[in-house]
Amino acid sequence: MTRILRVGLQQGIRSLTLVLLPISFFSLVAWATAGSSSGNTADPLRAALWFFLAAHQVPLQLALSDATLSGSLTFLPVGGVLIPFFATRSGYMRMIETLGEPAHKDRFRYIFSFAFSYATLGYLISLIALGSTVEAPYYFALPILFAISAISAFLVSGALPMHKFQFPWQRALRVVWISCVTLIGFSSLVVAASLTFHFDVVLNLTRVIEPGVFGGLVLLIGQLLYLPNVAISALSYVSGAGITIGTGSLLSPFIHRIDEIPAIPILGALPVKGNIYVLTLSIVIVFMGASVARYAVSTYSDFSETKRFFLSATLISVVLLLVLARLSSGQLLSTNLPSVGPVWWAMPLIVTTEFALGAGIFMVAPKLIAKMKKQDA
Repeated sequence: MTRILRVGLQQGIRSLTLVLLPISFFSLVAWATAGSSSGNTADPLRAALWFFLAAHQVPLQLALSDATLSGSLTFLPVGGVLIPFFATRSGYMRMIETLGEPAHKDRFRYIFSFAFSYATLGYLISLIALGSTVEAPYYFALPILFAISAISAFLVSGALPMHKFQFPWQRALRVVWISCVTLIGFSSLVVAASLTFHFDVVLNLTRVIEPGVFGGLVLLIGQLLYLPNVAISALSYVSGAGITIGTGSLLSPFIHRIDEIPAIPILGALPVKGNIYVLTLSIVIVFMGASVARYAVSTYSDFSETKRFFLSATLISVVLLLVLARLSSGQLLSTNLPSVGPVWWAMPLIVTTEFALGAGIFMVAPKLIAKMKKQDA
């Protein structure tokens, strides 16, 4: 066990290095080309550590002298999780190379040793950038850092069960997960089409920022990391649940209530007015619900098993969409933007209802058609 802890510590340090070095490099380059006359070299390093925490979905609390910029940063880039994922994946694989392929019971010791070292050292290093103005409480930061690194290591460890899905809830989890990923992919296409249609707005927002060459590169990376958030917001908009960009705002096919938007280029994809015809795109969500019902009917012949599948799929859909909605929404630095992203409580309910509508149509429509044909005959 001592050797496992020692190697876990070594690979935790290595993985942290793989994450922090590129982030620090980009921060230093962006700072050097920004032309600030009042900053010092510690500023970009602190910013790099803030981004390190944000990439792990650790919320930051700000108490700056400017009241308009005081608040919390909980609107975090979901795509940023890929950065620690690939770094921790590499560290865990190196750990296996050093210690050898573990037995099943030893895999969890490997994972715990690695994740504990990564989370503890990562938070201790981050303390350099934390203080009275920017805070990340340890009771939030440590569990989140540990969870991200442990899940990443678990996914590549081979500890996932290899047997076929047998129980209805297992099949429901798999089908609902695939359906949600498909819908997020569809929403990404909607975002791409909207960005193309509103390209002039995107250019104007970019000119307002004037980021420069390297600053523009950092801005581009940031936009890419926020793409999953934007895609999930687009799914919320298409479903009819809507999205919010600050206090009192609501954007949906029915309502368009917003005063101004932050100068973030990707927000140029936002619609300029409500359009109820956009709601027709929700037919894709209904179709996915019908596909889930088709899978259930083709898999189960027993009514009780089919019923258990649909109940499991409904609960899993609500929980999974709720998690996605919460991860992709939050406060953006200022108290003027307390809620940015999908309407987190409405999106799971409405999308699940549209799933159920599609499933109901698939189950009932053939019977109605057969009954009508029988009456005509």
